[in-house]
Amino acid sequence: MKRFLATAILLALVLAQPAFADGTPIAGLSRYRLDNGLELFVLENHQVPLARIQITFRCGSITQKPETAGLFHFYEHMLFKGNSRYRTETEFSAAMTDLGVAEWNGGTSTEYVTYYFTVPSNKTEAGLEFWSYAMREPLFDAGELEVEKGVVSNEINGYLSDPDHVYSAAMDRLLFSKYPWRRDVGGYEKIIRSATVDTMRSIQSTYYLPNNAALFVGGDVDPQAVFALVNKWYGMWKRDADPWKSPAPAHPSPGLKKTAYVVYPDESLPKGIGYVEMRMRGPDVLADPKATYAADVWGYLLQNPDGRFKSEVYDKVPALYDKDYTAAYYYTQRDGGQIFFSTYLMIDAANAPLADRAKTFFRKVVRDDEVQAMVHEDSYFASDEFGTVKQKMEDEQILSLETPEKFIETLSFWWSVASTDYFFGYVPSMKKVAPADIAAFLDTYVLKNVEIVALRVNPADFTEEKDSLLAAGFTVVSPENAFWWRVE
Repeated sequence: MKRFLATAILLALVLAQPAFADGTPIAGLSRYRLDNGLELFVLENHQVPLARIQITFRCGSITQKPETAGLFHFYEHMLFKGNSRYRTETEFSAAMTDLGVAEWNGGTSTEYVTYYFTVPSNKTEAGLEFWSYAMREPLFDAGELEVEKGVVSNEINGYLSDPDHVYSAAMDRLLFSKYPWRRDVGGYEKIIRSATVDTMRSIQSTYYLPNNAALFVGGDVDPQAVFALVNKWYGMWKRDADPWKSPAPAHPSPGLKKTAYVVYPDESLPKGIGYVEMRMRGPDVLADPKATYAADVWGYLLQNPDGRFKSEVYDKVPALYDKDYTAAYYYTQRDGGQIFFSTYLMIDAANAPLADRAKTFFRKVVRDDEVQAMVHEDSYFASDEFGTVKQKMEDEQILSLETPEKFIETLSFWWSVASTDYFFGYVPSMKKVAPADIAAFLDTYVLKNVEIVALRVNPADFTEEKDSLLAAGFTVVSPENAFWWRVE
């Protein structure tokens, strides 16, 4: 415990007082850039003889068009099928076994694609060599391509019966109606089935470039030695045109012209319990970074179980399930920031119609009471609440430095959705947030915004409430209308 506290205090001091090491304010973190544009971050931590190696690209569904939806996820699958060094999936897997890989994976998100594994630190060079071939020289064998089409298509078809995917797709189709394919990581089976080797090569030559990537190495390593090895194995990787020189237009904000009301009959919810959510467009991090700091502090303030927000909503909205299940937060994105309010309701005949109570939650939280009070009452949040949540937010960043794996996950996320400079300056910027900044954020992005009001209820409850829900203007969500490619 003493060593943990000492480490936390040291890291807090590092964050508070810029002590730059190769251009970063993080102790033990070195930053480099190769001549081909590849960024390299090396976190030195000798606690255990392991090294995490992760490479991340700025792409994913954010860079999709209707005719490419799902292909970045498909590309991720194909990267594990072989390259010029390890020519088959079997050879690829055997090489990882020989490396003593402790954990590995790849992932495609709305705003990044990433690949990683953890190896014994004495195999750091072999690990760097391994990913180098995978990134620079994938084979895209035509036979493997056809096999993997079936695998990915089955995943997409599985989404049609997964409640969370159906609900999420419906919300994205409404809130990002102009470019919904840029929120759809899974994509459209028809597009996957039509993919060719040339399709994969086009993605590779446009986005899988050193000048659109960052390599992260953390653990029992020497930064200068890693830099030399990265130059050896990645220095010949040729850069090309910056895919972000002319990015696609941002999703419009507000995302809707008028409030949308939707209800989803969801078998995953127990009978008698309903979930109500309001969702709206929030600030995009590069377009309005100041608002994102205020949004984060605001979200932490509303987590307080004894705070005014949870208590007032629980008192004013009839038959809520539990005060602690009322929540609000902001999700940071480069292109698709969102604000969420949610709670759970008790459903029975003795209560007012579900549609009325969902709209009451919306009015009490957003239009009439709580958010209005947050904007206009200086005392809505006590001064000590600000100090507490800011310390908590700083502590969480400090704790992310305790293991290389966790820190690299955090750093790679911020590199992709914003920038590492945004991350490095996060704590000082967050500490400057004042009540007026939160009021300005809420006025612009909540009070003047347009939202979705959504319900998820058990099908039996939906049947009982169907007439009043439809009369109140709620549209029923189903797998047939949730996915943009089914209704376009």
